Amino acid sequence: MKILLAEYSVCTGMEGAIQKEGRAMLNTLKSSFEKAGCSVLIPDDFEDDLERQSRECDCGLVIAPDDILEGYTKVIEENCINLGCPSSVIRLCADKLETTETLIHNGIPAPRIVREEGVKCVVKPRYGCASEGVYLSESPSEKEGCISTEYIEGDHMSVSLIGGSTMLPLTLNRQFIDFKDTIEYNGNETPYAHPGKDEIFSIAMKAGHMLGCRGLFGVDIVYGDKPYVVDVNPRPTTAVLCISRVMDENIADLILRARFGILPKKVNVTGHCSFTKRDLENLR
Repeated sequence: MKILLAEYSVCTGMEGAIQKEGRAMLNTLKSSFEKAGCSVLIPDDFEDDLERQSRECDCGLVIAPDDILEGYTKVIEENCINLGCPSSVIRLCADKLETTETLIHNGIPAPRIVREEGVKCVVKPRYGCASEGVYLSESPSEKEGCISTEYIEGDHMSVSLIGGSTMLPLTLNRQFIDFKDTIEYNGNETPYAHPGKDEIFSIAMKAGHMLGCRGLFGVDIVYGDKPYVVDVNPRPTTAVLCISRVMDENIADLILRARFGILPKKVNVTGHCSFTKRDLENLR
């Protein structure tokens, strides 16, 4: 089987930390698909090669910022089999306001949208990914293009899942979050032992199922008095760097089984891995 893997920061020649994260994810997934017996094609130029090369492949998977991922995923859907979230799901998840309101409407705990003064909140772009442009504020922001959600004090985690006909939670990950002038993601630890793991997995699976997520994706959680879903990432995240090192199963095999077969009920996690952004050059 021929697989197209396209990671935006790598294939567009971006520089800096985001490119290092992208390169590490791309190399991890490439190795995993090759171990699953697939041949892997990586575009040299994202814009010019994606449509042409997707026609030459059986399946494709795109990793890109949420606000532009929908369009590139549509190219994959038109030309081969998409191994990631559907473009319609990506469009919803890219809109942080709509995602939050959809989660709450369906009974899934999420920090509420704050509009009244005097409430500590997290201000973030309505459209965006990772922790870019996110900061704490003592009151909601009126800045155009931003939303303000109630600040929840608690443990910052993520759940990595694979979605198919069923939802398979892979690992619970502890996120390293730096609270400075902005709120910045700085790596993670996998697996993370937390007494609320089963409850967290259940909430993450419900969120993924309700939104229609497929393939490898992540759900960001803050555990305060209970788990709150703070973001749904409709694509592979940097947690895959650790998952591939601690899970006995091959992650690419699970992605393929989610699309073409049946997922197992659980995975076997036997190791431990952690990284910070400074470590990414060595995690290839």
